[in-house]
Amino acid sequence: MILALIALALIALAVIVLLPSLVIRTLLAPLNPAVVFCGGGRQRRLALTIDDGPSGAGSQALLELLRELEVPATFFLIGSHLPNDPHFPRRALEQGHAIGNHLWRDVRSAGLDQATFLGQLGDTEAAVERAAAPQTLRWRWCRPGRGWFHAAMLGWLAERGYRLVLGSIFPWDTYQPPLWFVQAFVRLNVHPGGILVLHDTPELSPRTQASLRWIVPALRRRGYSFVPLAELLEAAG
Repeated sequence: MILALIALALIALAVIVLLPSLVIRTLLAPLNPAVVFCGGGRQRRLALTIDDGPSGAGSQALLELLRELEVPATFFLIGSHLPNDPHFPRRALEQGHAIGNHLWRDVRSAGLDQATFLGQLGDTEAAVERAAAPQTLRWRWCRPGRGWFHAAMLGWLAERGYRLVLGSIFPWDTYQPPLWFVQAFVRLNVHPGGILVLHDTPELSPRTQASLRWIVPALRRRGYSFVPLAELLEAAG
């Protein structure tokens, strides 16, 4: 009996680590309809999102790579990271990318009280808008720090016109696994309507670039296309 329970626990752990998109689509998304985990439909379309920037030189390298690959992205920016590349929001918007709000600091947002949460949300809005000028943007999406959320947070965001966006393909890149693991993970977890989550920090940006150089052509060979997040979600209805 004990061995059977251990075996089941190991199987569950393997599914969570290796096939989390399946858990997200079959369990988490239906239980949390107000949260965006992925798009719908059967078309092989994906949206790329990149968190935690700007990182500095790595952010510019990412923009150059995305231009080369012809891939649109949504950058979920952290307000306090803007000094790393003060003009990144403007350049990203000029290149046709979108920007989301990742709050002011890279902390677990679910632990913040309402006043602090909304203060970080608003401070990031103001800082990004200044950095983006003369480009303008419409705030539509927020991704809380570390991905944790609660019901009250959803209400706070809705009152400010935001939707909370997480993702369905997260290859554990913040743990810096070998690139072969990232490649295998994406192969296993990719699905129509998927939202891919990668990161732009000084440590992770080079790995994100290396991952994208493999991911984009490999998935295109499988019939997938990368579209803006707004397009992916609007197509889902």
